[in-house]
Amino acid sequence: MKDLLVILAILIFCFEIYRLLRGNWLRRFLRKRKGASLPRKPRVMKPKSERDCPVCVKEKGACKSPQLGMPEPWRLRKGRGGPKKRYSTGGYFCPNPDCEYYRITDESIHALVRYGCHGKQEQIQDLKCQACGKKFTSRRNTVLYRLKTHSGLVEKILWLLALGVDASALEEVFGVREITIRTWLCRSGMQGKKLHERFMLELELIHVQLD
Repeated sequence: MKDLLVILAILIFCFEIYRLLRGNWLRRFLRKRKGASLPRKPRVMKPKSERDCPVCVKEKGACKSPQLGMPEPWRLRKGRGGPKKRYSTGGYFCPNPDCEYYRITDESIHALVRYGCHGKQEQIQDLKCQACGKKFTSRRNTVLYRLKTHSGLVEKILWLLALGVDASALEEVFGVREITIRTWLCRSGMQGKKLHERFMLELELIHVQLD
């Protein structure tokens, strides 16, 4: 009888300890959840060029805004650890508008790294921004974005269309539906329009030849 009482007292003691530890754990967990649910402070967006800076647009001169400028290079912020960068990410930029490195194509500044490949017809490179964690394909914002056909075949058909070959003839030769070929042609035209609006504005031309 005495041994049974001792065992019962030990069980009650262990149960009370368990209740105490469980209560502390729950309080810490709820405190973390409460802290994580607090609204974040709005991030101050910084202009990346003279067109984005209201001071430059107003004065039409050199930028005098203290907010204008590139952020600190990611290679200086991440530290010296980790493997060296082997894949060149120059010309690409983070597509996340909320990222600090948004639209920065300079490889020495932005935080893009190689992040595997995908695709059945050919390997399509994927990229990741280490600053915000955004993952995207290297074909984003191009004619080949989300196309499953091999890029060599798309390029060849578009070249032949530019040379004046009829789409129905290309369908017979390459076995690609005419509606698909016309879709590629429409996408390439829209992409060319975007590039023209991006790079062919406000040019200072010294010599112009009209044909």
